[in-house]
Amino acid sequence: MVDHSFEMDLDRRFSEAPTLPDAEAFAQRVTSRLDRGWTFRQLLIGGLGLAGGLIGAGQLVGSGLLSRLHGLSVQSDALVKSGVARLPGTRGVTDLLSAGASIDSHGLWMSAALAVVAVGLFVTRAIREI
Repeated sequence: MVDHSFEMDLDRRFSEAPTLPDAEAFAQRVTSRLDRGWTFRQLLIGGLGLAGGLIGAGQLVGSGLLSRLHGLSVQSDALVKSGVARLPGTRGVTDLLSAGASIDSHGLWMSAALAVVAVGLFVTRAIREI
């Protein structure tokens, strides 16, 4: 038969972690690093994200994409209005399409909505850390 006492002795010895002379200092260093605030990191990430967004917006405006989209929007509105105007009883639809917002105002409203979401996420994160 197999003697299991050797295996049980090995299991017992490896299950007990040896105490090291600097265990308390190590635990204190780890605890202090975990307790350190993330404020600087959050500000750095947020600032770099803002800078990246501003650079991207500048590139978008500089490329003339918005003016080309506005021209495309005007042409498509005219095409839809002329096509819809031929159909009987579509005066209300034509008025609704002509009263729609431009791409610029859609972008503005979308940016405002995303800003509100970002503020909400920031507030929930701040509440969670308190």
